[in-house]
Amino acid sequence: MLMVLEPPPQYNIPYHGQVIEYVLPLDQARNLCRVHGAWADACAWESKGVCYIVIPKDGPVKDLNAYRRHEKAHCLGWVH
Repeated sequence: MLMVLEPPPQYNIPYHGQVIEYVLPLDQARNLCRVHGAWADACAWESKGVCYIVIPKDGPVKDLNAYRRHEKAHCLGWVH
């Protein structure tokens, strides 16, 4: 079973700012992530206080909330 890595508790907190989320077909999500330097199914970046999250709607992991937690943590500074 595939899983998304859970962020450490200190990064599994609300993001205090605007969050813009894109839920896209897997190939489109991968392409947008590559544009932002991530070779992954999902990704996130922060710009000017806005957290941008890209999640595949038909990715290998069906739990979209797991992707959300993981990617939001990157906007909060988590590096792994």
